[in-house]
Amino acid sequence: MRLGHTNWTYCEDWNTLTEESMGPLKPEEAQARHASGELYTAVARPAETSAPELRVHIRLETGYAAVVFMDGYGRTSFEYTFTILNGALFLETVTFYDYGDSTERGGYADSERMESYDFNPDGIVVQEIEIGDDVSSESRRGIDMSSNWEPIPPFGAYDSLIQRQR
Repeated sequence: MRLGHTNWTYCEDWNTLTEESMGPLKPEEAQARHASGELYTAVARPAETSAPELRVHIRLETGYAAVVFMDGYGRTSFEYTFTILNGALFLETVTFYDYGDSTERGGYADSERMESYDFNPDGIVVQEIEIGDDVSSESRRGIDMSSNWEPIPPFGAYDSLIQRQR
Protein backbone atom coordinates (compact mmCIF):
# COMPACT_ATOMS: atom_id res chain seq x y z
CA MET A 1 0.00 0.00 0.00
CA ARG A 2 1.34 3.43 -0.88
CA LEU A 3 0.67 6.61 0.99
CA GLY A 4 2.09 9.62 -0.79
CA HIS A 5 5.65 8.69 -1.76
CA THR A 6 5.99 6.09 0.97
CA ASN A 7 5.93 2.31 0.61
CA TRP A 8 4.26 0.57 3.54
CA THR A 9 5.02 -2.96 4.65
CA TYR A 10 3.35 -4.68 7.59
CA CYS A 11 4.40 -7.03 10.35
CA GLU A 12 3.37 -8.22 13.79
CA ASP A 13 6.10 -6.13 15.42
CA TRP A 14 9.62 -4.72 14.85
CA ASN A 15 12.88 -6.08 16.24
CA THR A 16 15.12 -3.11 17.11
CA LEU A 17 18.23 -5.30 17.50
CA THR A 18 18.07 -6.94 14.09
CA GLU A 19 16.28 -3.94 12.52
CA GLU A 20 13.86 -6.31 10.85
CA SER A 21 10.18 -7.12 10.77
CA MET A 22 8.97 -9.87 13.07
CA GLY A 23 6.14 -11.86 11.57
CA PRO A 24 5.66 -10.19 8.18
CA LEU A 25 2.00 -9.63 7.29
CA LYS A 26 0.24 -9.20 3.99
CA PRO A 27 -1.71 -5.91 3.79
CA GLU A 28 -4.99 -7.84 4.13
CA GLU A 29 -3.73 -9.54 7.33
CA ALA A 30 -2.66 -6.21 8.82
CA GLN A 31 -6.01 -4.70 7.88
CA ALA A 32 -7.80 -7.56 9.66
CA ARG A 33 -5.66 -6.90 12.76
CA HIS A 34 -6.54 -3.22 12.57
CA ALA A 35 -10.25 -4.09 12.43
CA SER A 36 -10.00 -6.53 15.35
CA GLY A 37 -7.73 -4.26 17.43
CA GLU A 38 -4.78 -6.66 17.45
CA LEU A 39 -1.22 -5.32 17.41
CA TYR A 40 0.42 -4.75 14.05
CA THR A 41 3.21 -2.53 12.79
CA ALA A 42 3.30 -0.51 9.58
CA VAL A 43 6.83 0.21 8.38
CA ALA A 44 7.42 3.18 6.05
CA ARG A 45 10.19 3.23 3.49
CA PRO A 46 10.62 6.05 0.97
CA ALA A 47 11.46 3.45 -1.72
CA GLU A 48 11.35 -0.34 -2.01
CA THR A 49 15.05 -0.85 -1.29
CA SER A 50 15.67 1.88 1.26
CA ALA A 51 15.94 1.64 5.03
CA PRO A 52 12.81 2.31 7.07
CA GLU A 53 12.16 5.92 8.09
CA LEU A 54 9.43 5.27 10.61
CA ARG A 55 7.15 2.69 12.15
CA VAL A 56 3.53 2.95 13.23
CA HIS A 57 2.51 0.51 15.96
CA ILE A 58 -1.23 0.13 16.41
CA ARG A 59 -3.12 -1.90 19.03
CA LEU A 60 -6.61 -0.46 19.21
CA GLU A 61 -7.91 -3.15 21.60
CA THR A 62 -5.74 -1.62 24.34
CA GLY A 63 -6.08 1.97 23.12
CA TYR A 64 -2.46 2.27 21.97
CA ALA A 65 -0.72 3.75 18.96
CA ALA A 66 2.87 4.88 18.55
CA VAL A 67 4.93 6.44 15.79
CA VAL A 68 8.67 5.79 15.90
CA PHE A 69 10.87 7.97 13.68
CA MET A 70 14.21 6.36 12.88
CA ASP A 71 17.58 7.88 12.06
CA GLY A 72 20.07 6.68 9.43
CA TYR A 73 21.45 4.12 11.86
CA GLY A 74 18.08 2.45 12.47
CA ARG A 75 17.77 4.00 15.93
CA THR A 76 14.73 5.69 17.41
CA SER A 77 15.27 9.43 16.98
CA PHE A 78 11.89 10.41 18.37
CA GLU A 79 8.62 8.78 19.26
CA TYR A 80 4.99 9.77 19.65
CA THR A 81 2.79 7.65 21.92
CA PHE A 82 -0.98 7.97 21.72
CA THR A 83 -3.78 6.60 23.86
CA ILE A 84 -7.48 6.40 23.09
CA LEU A 85 -9.60 8.78 25.15
CA ASN A 86 -13.22 9.65 24.41
CA GLY A 87 -13.13 7.85 21.05
CA ALA A 88 -10.06 9.66 19.70
CA LEU A 89 -6.29 9.36 19.92
CA PHE A 90 -4.59 11.68 22.39
CA LEU A 91 -0.85 12.37 22.02
CA GLU A 92 0.28 11.37 25.49
CA THR A 93 4.08 11.33 25.21
CA VAL A 94 6.75 12.71 22.90
CA THR A 95 10.31 11.45 23.42
CA PHE A 96 13.49 12.64 21.66
CA TYR A 97 16.76 10.67 21.68
CA ASP A 98 20.25 12.07 21.05
CA TYR A 99 23.08 9.60 20.39
CA GLY A 100 25.88 12.16 20.13
CA ASP A 101 28.67 11.00 17.81
CA SER A 102 27.77 7.32 18.22
CA THR A 103 27.41 5.23 15.08
CA GLU A 104 26.02 2.17 16.87
CA ARG A 105 23.08 0.60 15.09
CA GLY A 106 19.45 0.13 16.10
CA GLY A 107 18.63 -1.28 19.51
CA TYR A 108 22.30 -1.65 20.45
CA ALA A 109 22.75 2.10 20.76
CA ASP A 110 22.30 3.96 24.04
CA SER A 111 21.25 7.58 23.85
CA GLU A 112 23.42 10.20 25.51
CA ARG A 113 20.42 12.42 26.12
CA MET A 114 16.69 11.74 26.26
CA GLU A 115 14.02 14.42 26.50
CA SER A 116 10.37 13.54 27.01
CA TYR A 117 7.11 15.45 27.31
CA ASP A 118 4.13 13.82 29.02
CA PHE A 119 0.80 15.47 28.22
CA ASN A 120 -2.41 15.37 30.21
CA PRO A 121 -5.73 16.30 28.57
CA ASP A 122 -6.30 18.70 31.49
CA GLY A 123 -3.49 20.96 30.23
CA ILE A 124 -0.55 19.65 32.26
CA VAL A 125 2.81 19.00 30.58
CA VAL A 126 5.75 17.37 32.32
CA GLN A 127 9.15 17.70 30.68
CA GLU A 128 11.90 15.31 31.73
CA ILE A 129 15.51 15.47 30.56
CA GLU A 130 17.84 12.56 31.19
CA ILE A 131 21.57 12.91 30.58
CA GLY A 132 23.44 9.88 31.86
CA ASP A 133 22.32 9.39 35.46
CA ASP A 134 21.14 13.01 35.82
CA VAL A 135 17.40 13.57 35.48
CA SER A 136 15.63 16.91 35.66
CA SER A 137 11.91 17.47 35.50
CA GLU A 138 9.64 20.48 35.10
CA SER A 139 5.88 20.75 34.79
CA ARG A 140 3.56 23.40 33.45
CA ARG A 141 -0.18 23.87 33.71
CA GLY A 142 -2.76 25.60 31.55
CA ILE A 143 -1.36 24.37 28.23
CA ASP A 144 -3.74 24.16 25.25
CA MET A 145 -3.99 20.47 24.30
CA SER A 146 -6.23 20.86 21.25
CA SER A 147 -3.41 19.90 18.84
CA ASN A 148 -2.79 16.65 20.75
CA TRP A 149 -6.02 15.06 19.49
CA GLU A 150 -6.19 12.93 16.34
CA PRO A 151 -9.01 10.83 14.93
CA ILE A 152 -8.43 7.07 15.04
CA PRO A 153 -7.19 6.47 11.51
CA PRO A 154 -8.68 3.96 9.14
CA PHE A 155 -6.23 1.24 8.13
CA GLY A 156 -3.35 2.66 6.06
CA ALA A 157 -4.31 6.33 6.56
CA TYR A 158 -1.53 7.35 8.94
CA ASP A 159 -0.84 10.88 7.60
CA SER A 160 -2.20 12.68 10.66
CA LEU A 161 -0.24 10.46 13.06
CA ILE A 162 3.11 10.70 11.27
CA GLN A 163 3.37 14.48 11.15
CA ARG A 164 6.85 15.43 12.35
CA GLN A 165 5.84 18.97 13.25
CA ARG A 166 3.12 19.23 15.86
